[in-house]
Amino acid sequence: MRQKIQGNDAFQRINYLYQISKAMASKNTILSSYYGNLVVNIAKKNVLKIHPEVKRQICKKCRSILIENVSTNMKIRNHNKSKRIEWKCNICGERKGLPAEKNKDHRVWVEKEEAVVEIIK
Repeated sequence: MRQKIQGNDAFQRINYLYQISKAMASKNTILSSYYGNLVVNIAKKNVLKIHPEVKRQICKKCRSILIENVSTNMKIRNHNKSKRIEWKCNICGERKGLPAEKNKDHRVWVEKEEAVVEIIK
C-alpha cells in the first residue's frame, strides 16, 4: 500500500510550472514571470514550502526565473570583509545576494545531513 503524501498534486504542479518558466525565460520574460508567480501562489495557497534551490532562482519582485546571462547578471562582491554573490534581475533591476565564504558552510538547514531524520521508500 502506497503512502499518500500531503500536497503531492500541488508539488507536481509547482514542478511543472517551474520547468515551463525556466524554458520560457529566454523566449518570453513576461510569460516566465507569470509562471513563476503561479509557482509562488500555489505554494502559499497550499501552505507548502518551496525547495531552497528553486526559491533562490525566483526573483522576489517580478517572480521571473533567474538564469545567469539570460535573465540575470551575477557578480562576486566584497562586503564588510566577506564575499557575497549578487544577482541583478535584468527585467526589474532587483538585487539578490548570498554569502560566499570558502571556510564557512552557508547551506540552508534543509540541505544539511542532520536535517534528514528518516528516508521513506
